[in-house]
Amino acid sequence: MKWVNCLFMCLLILLLTGCWDRNELAKTSIVTGMAVDKGKSSKYKLTIETTEAREMTAKTATGFAPSNVASLEGNTIGELIYKFNIVNATRPIYSHTRVLVLSEDIVKDGLLEFMDFFDRNREIRDDFAIIIARDGKAEDILKVTNMYKKSASLKIFTQLVTMQKDWGGAPDVKLNDYTRIFNSEGQAPVLPAVQLVGNNPKKGGNVENLKSEVPDSVVKISSMGVLKNGKLAGYASLNEVRDMLFVQGIIKSAAIAAKCEDGKKIEYRVTHSKTKVRAKEVKGIPNFYIKIKTEGYLEGTQCLKKLGDVKAFEGFEKSINNIMEEEIKDFVIKTKEEYNADIFGLGERLREQDYKNFKKYKDTWDDGYAKAKIHITFNSEIKRSGLRKDRFMMD
Repeated sequence: MKWVNCLFMCLLILLLTGCWDRNELAKTSIVTGMAVDKGKSSKYKLTIETTEAREMTAKTATGFAPSNVASLEGNTIGELIYKFNIVNATRPIYSHTRVLVLSEDIVKDGLLEFMDFFDRNREIRDDFAIIIARDGKAEDILKVTNMYKKSASLKIFTQLVTMQKDWGGAPDVKLNDYTRIFNSEGQAPVLPAVQLVGNNPKKGGNVENLKSEVPDSVVKISSMGVLKNGKLAGYASLNEVRDMLFVQGIIKSAAIAAKCEDGKKIEYRVTHSKTKVRAKEVKGIPNFYIKIKTEGYLEGTQCLKKLGDVKAFEGFEKSINNIMEEEIKDFVIKTKEEYNADIFGLGERLREQDYKNFKKYKDTWDDGYAKAKIHITFNSEIKRSGLRKDRFMMD
């Protein structure tokens, strides 16, 4: 009987091991965003944004700043992450980080060795967004207060998500995506880029910025950075980002403007999109046949055609198809000539579908992409014309 009791006690010990790695809530601060710039006296300058929970809700807010921003300089990010008690009274917790902002200088010079630290660290999750601060310091992006969310990091993260969902103008790049693409054999990584705009960007961190109808400073999603060999190769416009997402088949919805026969505009809202890519090498040249099929509705028209006529819709669809095919082809040429980087992931498609021929480009896919022939077919289908059959005003 004694050995049974001993066994029972041993089993209890396994269940009651204690909380050796616990963190008292009152002694911690939640980090929602990080920014990395070049340091003045050291290699890096790391900035973190921590939120003040009481100021985040209307019931408990007292009028003080909803978040706190602190910076340190050092030669490794791993060192700086754990040194913030030099300026903070509480222990920073990084498991709720939503945004990592990289300065343009850091990305241009390829000083991204610290990404390995983020990828290995068990406390930091891999689902935070990575963005580039274009034409400015990364730390300034975290200092801009906003009425929505009150935290710069939380606002930017939500901003990226809604942009991706509603228009497709920002790539959805988390840490796990960046790591996967960076280590792939047939794709170059991209990162969304933001800019600080407004009448007085320096006042963006004031509490008054929350109360103003026209904020002194706003963080704007402006473009997308293209990386090659770990360095910034150039930027793509928001329309070009949308084109890339169409090719990749991951766009959720989008708005497209096209011309009628009389030179006026129609507006097409995409609600469904599907992309098929066929890859194979023909006579020593990689060929990609990309078919993009979309469905949506007519959101607005300046054209004089009667919408009850099927031919009117056929004309609209033809115009949309032509403009999108031309736009995507132009962007493909730009990626070859300006970046010399395959941001679409076509090399990965060739690896999956024709690995025998991809093997010769395994370490030099940029050369294969430069000579590749890419055939684009865009097909739009207007399912309905909204709430009206004809124009609101007819001439």
